[in-house]
Amino acid sequence: MVLALLTFWPVRIGVYGQDLFRTGGDDYGRGDAIFGAFALGFIAWSVILLLIGVRTVHGWSWPRAAATVALAAVFPVLVVLASSL
Repeated sequence: MVLALLTFWPVRIGVYGQDLFRTGGDDYGRGDAIFGAFALGFIAWSVILLLIGVRTVHGWSWPRAAATVALAAVFPVLVVLASSL
């Protein structure tokens, strides 16, 4: 995720400038959807790497490692859902 912040956000700030930090700027629409897809891609990549790491370090099966990663992801998902309400 740090790699995403170091590569993704400077490009987004370069494209949108100060509109990125204001409500109702030019950062809405198709461009925002494209950047959102890239952000979701970075998140998916991070979760997959975490899953592979947990499985490799502990020597667990794929379902057990996936359950562990899912259990660890419950709290951040709940925080995001609560903040979007």
